Amino acid sequence: MAVVACVAFAPEGNAAARAPSGAERAAIRQAIFDDIAANAKPARPLITHIRVSSITLGARPTGPHRYRKFARVDLSRVCAGALLGYYVASIPGWKVLDLGSSEVGCTPRPNVFQGKQRAILRDLKLDCP
Repeated sequence: MAVVACVAFAPEGNAAARAPSGAERAAIRQAIFDDIAANAKPARPLITHIRVSSITLGARPTGPHRYRKFARVDLSRVCAGALLGYYVASIPGWKVLDLGSSEVGCTPRPNVFQGKQRAILRDLKLDCP
């Protein structure tokens, strides 16, 4: 069982995931806020760290799960983490796919990742049993 720590990532020389751009950071923060507000989850989480996976899916993903890139967000005060996907349909944007304190990223169905779930989660340092 993977547990998301309540501390920020430690820098690593071989980490492939990257820091978000300013626009990505703002959009990811807004997606977290919207999800927590809509689902009455713990109030006032503090975002401690955001990483965007270096693995991107095809430019035009098909089917009902049209996600192109993924991000991990660490939250303190609630000791949780989140996995977000960037949706590329008619109204694109970041969407929270999973939020919790353990096994974050294991809940979304594998077809969301178009066969690259293991690599994406490893890139974001998320583990599934």
